This record gives sequence, structure tokens and C-alpha cells, in this order.
Amino acid sequence: MTATVIGDSRPAPATRGQYFPELQGIRALAVLAVVTIHSAFASGQIGYLDQPGNGVLAVVLERFTRESLPILFALSGFLLYRPFALATIAGAEQTYKLGSYAWRRALRIFPAYLLLAVVIMFTLGKEQITGFWYVVRVVTMQHVYEPGGIPQGMESTWSMATEIAFYALLPLLAWAFHRLASGAATPAAKARRVLLPIGAIILIGYAFSAWSHHPSLGEYPVQGNWPIAWFGYLAVGMALATMSAAAESDGWLAPYRLIARNPLGTWAVAFGITILYCFSPMGDQGTANFPTTSVVLFNQPIDLLIVFLMLAPLTVPGVRSRFISAVLNITPLQFIGRVSYAMFLWHIPAIYLWNLWGTTNFPLALLLVHGTAFTAAVISYYAVERPALRLRNKLGKGSVEPSTPVLVR
Repeated sequence: MTATVIGDSRPAPATRGQYFPELQGIRALAVLAVVTIHSAFASGQIGYLDQPGNGVLAVVLERFTRESLPILFALSGFLLYRPFALATIAGAEQTYKLGSYAWRRALRIFPAYLLLAVVIMFTLGKEQITGFWYVVRVVTMQHVYEPGGIPQGMESTWSMATEIAFYALLPLLAWAFHRLASGAATPAAKARRVLLPIGAIILIGYAFSAWSHHPSLGEYPVQGNWPIAWFGYLAVGMALATMSAAAESDGWLAPYRLIARNPLGTWAVAFGITILYCFSPMGDQGTANFPTTSVVLFNQPIDLLIVFLMLAPLTVPGVRSRFISAVLNITPLQFIGRVSYAMFLWHIPAIYLWNLWGTTNFPLALLLVHGTAFTAAVISYYAVERPALRLRNKLGKGSVEPSTPVLVR
């Protein structure tokens, strides 16, 4: 099925949804890393304030799991911007309108989140409820902008407010990028124009992160939860979506072509940088202390680069490393990817449930937190999330299973 471009007699290239198991697999690894680093922090394996951490193990745990949440942000940037990127760069038909876009996002995010919010506000966080508007802020994910407003057990949900802000801004950003690229003659030229404002978003996020860690704001200021500080990682995903859409339209950009030729080598470079990162001259490796401005200025470009290198080989049209695919296509990993959102939501309550803050038994903490979060995630997925996803067709077509738009050849 094709659609006609407004003001052009040529039919727009059609798209179809395609499932990319590697993206599901990397999502699973990222969520497992989130659960692992928080389990390590709770059990004293990672240094914090006067707590020294567990030597080399602390460094390895912290350096090899620190990109977990940034990878999840970048995945959102890639998956959600890619339909817009194909429309801008390849002239493809839009797979859904604004209303269906909002509907799909709401059905994906809110049912599982509201289940968590209700349970927490009746259990761990009930003492923090100060009135009706407190509940409203939690339900609408605005609690992260209020100092002390995050209920106990929902500490990790600050990131959901960043996701919601991105969902709201993405159509506007996509429209602006489309206008900017419209005068370019080729897919590659259009991609280069789109990458300019995406690069600006990364720089703005970098500058804001440095400001939000200024000593004058104190440690862990509420400004650190503001979405702009994390938009750089979402922008990395948008950049990959742009280069992927251009490549699918035969508009390969040089760095992306190099990655396509060396997918496993790209992962090897990311691994090598992470190893070197363990010997950071900033001295913050293996700790969970609030970073200084200088640490942020040094670390964030490295974090952005590692995230880019980890995800880039998984986004190249038609090219996959056999080794990478074999690792990420493992059946248990694929299932964890399916229930990963709820696993992310429930792993902090699991730490409270087992009273693991301050314990020194890391293996036990790791087992209990992963097991409890996984069990809660499976219940959430089949009881709440999957039924909600079946409602997608009520307003705009959408599948229950994840898929990414590709051009019909």
C-alpha cells in the first residue's frame, strides 16, 4: 500500500513493521544491568560516601553497567523517531497520525506504571502521601520535579518523566527536522541536515548536565531529574535512526558505512573503551557518589560514545554480526526483553521488600532482586500490559509485539 506525497505526483514508499530481535535482546541486557547495579549499590559492593566498595569488583560492576539506562533512552530515541526519519529522508508514508501515536505511547507506558503507583502508595509510600495533589503528581509522573516528591520504592521512576517529555516533544522535533531537510536533494544530504539539530540537542544536554552538577545546587538537586539533562542519550538514538533511514534509502554516511562493514569490531571498540574507562583519571570509578562538574564533563562524552557504539551495529539495515545476533537472540533474553519495562519498574520495590539496603551479601541480593522483579514483571505483562497493548487498534493500527518500520522493497 502506498501513499502520495503532498505536492508531488510520486507515490511515497510504503513501509511495513519488522521485528528486530537484537533490539529486544539489548533492551534485556540493559535492564538486567540496571537491576544489577542497584543490587550492588544496596549491598555495599559499590562505593558510596565513606563506604569504600569492593575493590576491583566495584569498578567492574559500575563501569560495565553504567550505560544501562542511557542505552534504554537511546533505544527509545531510535525506535520512536525512525518512522519520522523514514518519512523525512526516504519520503515514506507515515505509519500513524498524532492521535494514534499518543494512544500507543499511553497504552505502552501508563498501565504498568499505574499498577506500580497504586501498590506503592498503599504500601511503602503511604506515609509520604500529603494530599490529593501529591497523588495526582505521582499518577501523572510529575512527582520527580518536586523535591522529596518521589515515593519510597519508586526512586527509579524519575526516568519515566524524561520519557514522557520526549514523547510529547518528538512530533514537534520531527516536524522541525522535516522542514529543515526538505530543501536537500538526496537522502544523504537530508540526513546531514537532520543530524545538525540532533547534535545541538546533545551539546545542550551536555551543558545542562554540567550546570545541574554545579556545587551551588548541592548534591542530587531536583534539576538533575529534568529531561534536558538526559536528552543527549535520546538524541543518540535519533541520530542512529537518521543514519539508518538514510542507509535504507541508499544514502550511506561514511561513519555508518564503516560500522556496517565492521559490526563486531564496533562492539570490540566499545568494550576496549569500557576497559580503559575502568582506569579513569577522575577517580570516580566503582562509586555511586554524586559526580562533580569536572567528572560530568569528562564522563558524559565517553558515555555517549559507548552507547552509540553498542547500538549502532544493531540498527544497520540488512547487516548483522552472527556473533552479536547469536548472543542477543537467546530465547530467555528475548523473553526478558518482552517484560523488561515492568522489571525495571519493580526492581526497587524488591530491594525494599527484602530489606536489602545495607546488607553485605551481594550474591543473595542479586538473586532476590532479579527473581522478585522478574516474577512481578511477568505478572504485570500478562495481567496488565499485554491486554492494554491489544487496545492499540482502537485508534490507529498497532501490533501487540514490538516492530520497527522498514521500507517495502
